[in-house]
Amino acid sequence: MRKILIISTGGTISQSHTEKGIAVSNEKSFSGDTFANVLNNLKEELNIDVIDSKTILNKDSSNIIPEDWKKIIDIIVEEYDNYMAFIVTHGTNTMGYSCAAVSYAIGNVGKPIVFTGSQVSYGMIGTDAVMNLENAIRIIADDECELAGVCCVFGSKVITGTRVKKKTEFDYDAFKTFGKLPDLANIGNRIVYNKEALEKHLSFMGRKSKMKSELIVKNKFDTNIMSLTEFPGLKVSHFKALVENGIKGFILRATGAGDPNIAKADENYENLREAFEYLQRKQIPIVVTTQAPDGVASMRINEPRTISIGIGSNTCLGYEYGKYGYKIVLVNR
Repeated sequence: MRKILIISTGGTISQSHTEKGIAVSNEKSFSGDTFANVLNNLKEELNIDVIDSKTILNKDSSNIIPEDWKKIIDIIVEEYDNYMAFIVTHGTNTMGYSCAAVSYAIGNVGKPIVFTGSQVSYGMIGTDAVMNLENAIRIIADDECELAGVCCVFGSKVITGTRVKKKTEFDYDAFKTFGKLPDLANIGNRIVYNKEALEKHLSFMGRKSKMKSELIVKNKFDTNIMSLTEFPGLKVSHFKALVENGIKGFILRATGAGDPNIAKADENYENLREAFEYLQRKQIPIVVTTQAPDGVASMRINEPRTISIGIGSNTCLGYEYGKYGYKIVLVNR
């Protein structure tokens, strides 16, 4: 049977409103049953037999934590053999984080896991909730594309789960594909796919699992990884303080093409060379990328990229982490 499970986690799409119009998550919030009932009207038109629902959370997504990602993942894994696809209704504020978490936690998923939500609560005038739910079903049921893996369907866009970036708190098209890559598809009166983007999305997962027993699940999230945006004046002491408080790794969003300040020492200011050497001694890896949203990280553009810290025997273009095997590497987003 062609069965879909809606997993409701709260967010704007579920929220009720106070007399002053403030959206709140409470006992009056809409559950997954509400959305399943709405979508059941499309079953025959879209050749879907059953739409079930489970409400596992009722949270404003600003309050989502990694333990909540595990709940989403666990229910997908538990019900994997029973459904052809899953729709996760979720708040917009942290939808991108949840999409990425589930994408990496179940890397070989062979069925669609579609995140959606709304900018205006269900039941309110002008709500986009029903449109987004209908579009999620359209993508799942479309025979033209055998979609698998995590994606976000919102407004007119279908975005791969690892690149979901909220761009506005107001517009109905609330999300964009992070970086310069295209959307997987655009939705209007028909669905227009970007075949190249879709192929990349599907290839990311490798061999796609159709059965629960084949799933490779990694749902333990280490929150002791710090993401920092470099700014003029970022100090070595900032890194040291974080390491002393348990941080096990860093992502540094450097300036330009991924150009951290490692200029030769100047008595008038600190640079990050000492910080990198400190992390090397502590055997703590750091990944360097660019903070430019549409930029590309490259070691071959600006002079700082060609400077080696000079630790260890194997010299490389970039920053060497010697015998421990760690390197400060660039991530090309």
